Amino acid sequence: MPSPLLFSRPAVVVNGLFTVVALAMTQIPLIDDLGFEFALAMTLPVAFGAGFLAIFLCYDMLTGKRVRDMGVGGTFATLEAVALLLLVPPLVVMTIKSYLSGFCAPLEGLAFYLLLPGVTAFFSTALGMGCILVTRRPRPAGGLFIACIAAFFGVSLYRILTQPPVFAYNPIIGYFPGPIYDEIVQITPTLLASRAIDLLWVVAATTGLYACVDTQTWTVKRRLFLKPPSLRREIGATVARIVCLSACITLAVAHTNRAKLGIVVDRTHIRQTLGGHKQTPHFDIYYDRNSDTARRIEWIALDHEYQLARLAKFLDVKPPSHRIGSYIYASPEQKKRLMGAQDTSLERPGEEEMHLNDEPFPHPVIKHELAHVLSSVFGNRLYGGSYKMGFHEGLAVAADWNEGRLTPHQWSRAMRQLGLAPPLENIVGMVGFWTEAPSRAYTLCGSFVRFLIDRYGMEKFKIAFPDGDVEKGYGQSLSTLVKQWEAFTDSIRLSKEDLRIARQAFIQPSIFERRCPHRAAVLTYAATTAYAKQRYRAAVRLFEQAEAAQPGGTATLRGLLFSVYRAGHVGRADSLAASILEKDVVVGLQKEAYLMQGDLAWERGDIDRARDRYQKALDRHASDRADREALTKLAALDRPRVRNLIRAYLLADPDEGYKIRLVGEALQVDPDFSVGYYLIGRRLFLEESYRLALPYLIRASMVKTTDPLLDEETQRLMGLCHFFEKRYDNAAEVFRKLTQTASSPARKTQAEEWLLRCAWFAQYST
Repeated sequence: MPSPLLFSRPAVVVNGLFTVVALAMTQIPLIDDLGFEFALAMTLPVAFGAGFLAIFLCYDMLTGKRVRDMGVGGTFATLEAVALLLLVPPLVVMTIKSYLSGFCAPLEGLAFYLLLPGVTAFFSTALGMGCILVTRRPRPAGGLFIACIAAFFGVSLYRILTQPPVFAYNPIIGYFPGPIYDEIVQITPTLLASRAIDLLWVVAATTGLYACVDTQTWTVKRRLFLKPPSLRREIGATVARIVCLSACITLAVAHTNRAKLGIVVDRTHIRQTLGGHKQTPHFDIYYDRNSDTARRIEWIALDHEYQLARLAKFLDVKPPSHRIGSYIYASPEQKKRLMGAQDTSLERPGEEEMHLNDEPFPHPVIKHELAHVLSSVFGNRLYGGSYKMGFHEGLAVAADWNEGRLTPHQWSRAMRQLGLAPPLENIVGMVGFWTEAPSRAYTLCGSFVRFLIDRYGMEKFKIAFPDGDVEKGYGQSLSTLVKQWEAFTDSIRLSKEDLRIARQAFIQPSIFERRCPHRAAVLTYAATTAYAKQRYRAAVRLFEQAEAAQPGGTATLRGLLFSVYRAGHVGRADSLAASILEKDVVVGLQKEAYLMQGDLAWERGDIDRARDRYQKALDRHASDRADREALTKLAALDRPRVRNLIRAYLLADPDEGYKIRLVGEALQVDPDFSVGYYLIGRRLFLEESYRLALPYLIRASMVKTTDPLLDEETQRLMGLCHFFEKRYDNAAEVFRKLTQTASSPARKTQAEEWLLRCAWFAQYST
């Protein structure tokens, strides 16, 4: 019975330590809930507590201080029972805390607790018992136990440092999922298989010990495993041998198939799974041969070289003499399975490779990740980056300098003006950077690094970059440089419209500040998947659950609004849109609500209200895409003869061919309806029918619309169609005109970027 051991002094000490640790965790954000992080955090205390407890209690049995006639099996079972009972107080503490603050996913949290520290307790107890039986003294046993723990972590760390996967399945901690920005953490078949294997090791070890331990002296004698057992132990020892050998065979099979199981994945397995390989002068590009990437691989390969040339010039480095590995995964799910980062793109400067999700051409993050790889030539010795994470990621943002609606300097000014910017000195370091919302941390640090490079030059930044030692690079303190940057950004002037958009972009708090982030992320992902498969009722249910888990989430409210509408609940969709507008929500969500109200009014035949709602959506100026949608619908409302046909196109959900036919019929009725030509051209462009799209886009550009935004988009699509048809001179001519007529700096910058890309592709395309 475990009760005497449970109240022994070592057990009481461990019990007290576990309880204190759990109480401390109730005060730590993200860990303070019965969920994955709490379970993960408990694994290390449990590993050492259960292991050392087994060593001390077993030693007492060896020295006769405790009953020793239970045998190996009975002793192990008793120790395991004690270890598992010691897990109860921390579980109770965190359950009470979660109840008081509101449960997120208690059953899943309990399952994680059993899978992570629960299995760890079994494993560590067996390991501790084995160590004391082998050494027979507490100190050597403790040293051997610690060495084994260090070896397990060393193997996992070595794999993370030398192979693409950033996840780890480990018998001590159970599972490390990878980047904190990937918020979807679930119990997967791979996790179950991994922990089953860990338990199988326990079975193999304990049955092996049972067959090898001399119960008279409690010493391990390996020859007993092969020696015919005595009559008294014959049945038990024979069964132990059979079980041990069966477990070892199963473990050998599992080890052989560890990559297929997803437990230990290496670079070779990833390449074999993807199957596609494209070689360029400076890159080895690996891609899924069955994905959309395969159709675009020639463009993608050239764009890699194009971005490399631009970055080498900006960073003032030479292109590498060897090829850089670029892995492009067919889907976020495939990337999660093979290397652990679902929605996060990663680079490995030390290995000079990057891992990306498939995206529409041109890939939006190649330049960012490639900047990390190239900067490794002047980075630190450990991994080629900077020990100041704000410098490490800030340099990539500064090099990419994606000038969308605003530049990172302007976004930073907006954050400071809105009171959303954390102190820059706090987020330049490793801990501060990762605990801040990524949108804020990346943008602010990118602006700061670009400011330093523009004002003081790249050479000084290279000196400061490896260790983040600004005193060495600039001869000034970090606080002085930050004040200079603050003065620079504070001189930037922004419009009210810019500030509304910035609030939408940066109001999202970090994962440490949100309630039930994993539960909400899992539900939102499942709801989005259901919506994409047109399972609208299921999407409504899942979005409602996500909203309950994390109230007020922009993505969940938007998804719920559209799902309710597509599910046919028109009245509820109207009410939900109205309730959204009554709340203090971001401008993008306001726009969606106004557009939904306009769509519903149009369906009812209330044209005046529809026009009013669409105009209000347009007045929000949430984004160029949103403005184009509102403008298109307003233009259709002003054409009574084709109004119903265009409404069917815009609001219904039929197949793509039918949509094009609807607009075609509208153009037969009203040949001067320029938006109709634009809609058909855009639809054909999205279907990658570039040659068919061009005549419609050209006609739309000749007729002209009532708004320059639609005209500019028509021109942009024309240029892209020429580009994808490899008519680079024609594309360059279109983009050259756009640089002269663009109505905003952002659109002008985008046109200039495409103009440079056209010249590159014209020179190097075969």
